[in-house]
Amino acid sequence: MLYLRLLAVSALIFLASCASKPELTFKTYEGEIFGTYYRIQVGDASRDYQAQIDSVFALINTASNSYIQESEVSEFNAKGKLTQPSATFLEMLDSCRKFHRQSEGYFEPTLYPLIKAWGFSFEERELMDSAKVSELMGYLGFESKLLVSDSGYVAAQPGVQLDITGLGEGYAIDKLAEVLDRAGVEHYLVELGGEMKGKGKNPQGEPWKVGIEDPEQVSLGISNSLLTTVVLDKLALSSSGNYRKFYVDEQGQRRPHILDPRTGYPVTHSLVSVSVLAPSATQADALATAFMAMGPEQAKVLAESLPGVDALFVLAEKDSLRMEFTSGFPRAQR
Repeated sequence: MLYLRLLAVSALIFLASCASKPELTFKTYEGEIFGTYYRIQVGDASRDYQAQIDSVFALINTASNSYIQESEVSEFNAKGKLTQPSATFLEMLDSCRKFHRQSEGYFEPTLYPLIKAWGFSFEERELMDSAKVSELMGYLGFESKLLVSDSGYVAAQPGVQLDITGLGEGYAIDKLAEVLDRAGVEHYLVELGGEMKGKGKNPQGEPWKVGIEDPEQVSLGISNSLLTTVVLDKLALSSSGNYRKFYVDEQGQRRPHILDPRTGYPVTHSLVSVSVLAPSATQADALATAFMAMGPEQAKVLAESLPGVDALFVLAEKDSLRMEFTSGFPRAQR
């Protein structure tokens, strides 16, 4: 299959900008967070937003980072309950519930025990067979296994654990955009790990135009070949794929890191990657994860039914890649 030859292909999204004379004065903030990078271009050089940016990241880290022992999600996973959750944790769980329902259960925050067992966390991969998968499937169910009480959240049974990072980057982007919106900033682009949300114009006075690279052309060593370009003005873009993070098991089977919550196994469909456009970065992030779990046919039907949501699907065929678009997603512009 072609995707086996795409290990070195980057699904990076890059900015396409013109070379005209700059018309706006911007300040750029960049660094590392959540194991990836961030870059925020702000059309307001008169104020320093770094402290507010750091505060947003700190709140989200404390609430949702399962690799930090002192985080709220780590406390829930260790004790099976979380009393007096922070406003950030409450809001993230509300978003999880919303997009769990919107995605027909394919965005599943209680997959964490299976994610660890399959080796897609820092824990050592376990020997997975049908009995082990069946056992761990007993911990799944965001609606049924996570109980809400007056004081917080309680697991319905021992062993239920949460992973809410599937929308963490999108949520962070939306919170950073809120900071800038409240300050009256008219032009910005917030980028976190390749996910983006834009508003207004770029430093050249043009709309924020984002290009999505063609992975087939990149695999041939041809750079800057685009599948399409999109304009981000009060829109977010999130991409997810299974061609970079995977392993081959003892039976020679390719195991991508995307898990199907219906079966507990890594997905086996032909969908290589998906890019989602939505008004909210949180929604785009959660749906990109869910669409990769669903597969192309069901994901396309759902995307078409959601107001303001469009998606580009990249599918692997015998010796090539094929693109499918929802009706409103911009088509290839060469």
